[in-house]
Parts: sequence; structure tokens; C-alpha cells
Amino acid sequence: MSSRRAARMTNAVPPAGTAVFVIGMRVTRPWRVRAWLPVMAAMPKMLIHLRRRPEAGMLDARLYMGRSLMVLSYWRSADDLRRFASDPGAPHLPVWRWFNRELADTDSVGIWHETYVVGKHESISSGMAPQGLARAVGWCPVGAGTATAAGRLARSRPDVDRVVSVNDTANPSDSPE
Repeated sequence: MSSRRAARMTNAVPPAGTAVFVIGMRVTRPWRVRAWLPVMAAMPKMLIHLRRRPEAGMLDARLYMGRSLMVLSYWRSADDLRRFASDPGAPHLPVWRWFNRELADTDSVGIWHETYVVGKHESISSGMAPQGLARAVGWCPVGAGTATAAGRLARSRPDVDRVVSVNDTANPSDSPE
């Protein structure tokens, strides 16, 4: 393990307006494959579309799969997220319309989402590549003022300047899953 990944890290202060979007689905009737498979298959296509178009505003995303599927994503802004969701040329809107027409009132598959605009926050990772917010907006070593959760929360105020010791040479997309 490289020393960079072995050190305790915290996220850089995200730019104002950074948004966190969590979306998930749960298969409630596993035998109704024709109902839930198109919903499940749509998400990776959307993520590929967004990763190929950084101008759309998604900073990073992770897909978690099991009986429930969940995507944790980070965006430049909630407005960027809304633009993507309503863009007729992007893969979300046609799937959303199909879901509402065909499945919204059935009990085969359920979907949910939450959107947060980052304000007070704190994060830490140790012994692994940066995850979550640190992977999306950059990371820096834990040090003076960031050694405790209280210190990291205090520095998350919007009026605090961006941490200058962010590892600008490391690209979060280079880190392993």
C-alpha cells in the first residue's frame, strides 16, 4: 500500500453548491424479471453517459449492488443534476417516463432518491484510497484542525477557503474501487 493511501485523509472543502445524490431501487418481486431488469440495466448506462460527459456536472459515483441497488453520486450542483434528469438527449428522461407509465404503480420494483446540498460535513479514510466526498472533490492529509470529527466539521463552513494542501497531482478516478 502506498504511503498516500496508508495515511489518514479527509476531503478537501467542496466548492459551494456541491450536491450529493443517492438513488436506489429494490426488487420486491424477484420473479418479475421483465419489470425490474430494465430498471436495473438503465443505471449503468446513465453512469457511463455521465462519465463520458464531465461537463454534465457529475463529479463521481459508486454503484452498490445486491437485492437493492444504490448509487451514491457527487455533483457540482443540484442544478446540474436537475439539468441531466430533464435532458431529453440524456438517458434518464426516457427511462423515467417509461417507469412512470409502466411500473410506478406496481409492486415489482421500488425506487427512491435523496438530494443533499453539502453544508456541514466531515469525512475520514485510513488505510485505503479516498472514498465518497474525498474521492469526488479531492483529499488532503489529516493534520492541524482536521484530526478530530469536530475539527473537520468546523472547517466545513462555507466561508472557509479551500484546503491548499489537496493532492492536486492525484486523480480520484485513478484510485481503486
